[in-house]
Amino acid sequence: MKPRTPIVISILAGGGDFATGVLLIAAPREVLKLLHLPAMHDLVLMRFIGCFVGTVGLSYFAGLAAWAWTGSSVRLRVVWELTILFRVIVGGFVATEVALGQLPTAWVMVPVTDWGWAALQAVLLRSGIFQETPR
Repeated sequence: MKPRTPIVISILAGGGDFATGVLLIAAPREVLKLLHLPAMHDLVLMRFIGCFVGTVGLSYFAGLAAWAWTGSSVRLRVVWELTILFRVIVGGFVATEVALGQLPTAWVMVPVTDWGWAALQAVLLRSGIFQETPR
């Protein structure tokens, strides 16, 4: 029996990123409006960002699938380790740009969300949540 916590967190974090990415690709203007962010003129850039965000989201599902197929959580653990790094760096970049006035204040939701997921994943990894159990 696999612990539920990493499964639920991976579905929520990965699903949120995947959905955001797909929406940024398919309807960037509408997503920005929904998030109360100013419209951007370069929609290709927004779609590129959506591609990256969606791919990060998919990585969680790839890790979950590997765990389901092999019974080993190693790949999902690696996904968590890498997404912590991505989230800390992206959050830091966006927070810096907001602080410098290069991005509107509404963009602060990106570092808040990314750092929140990163902190939760780091605490759970440190607690040994992915300890392999014998079959």
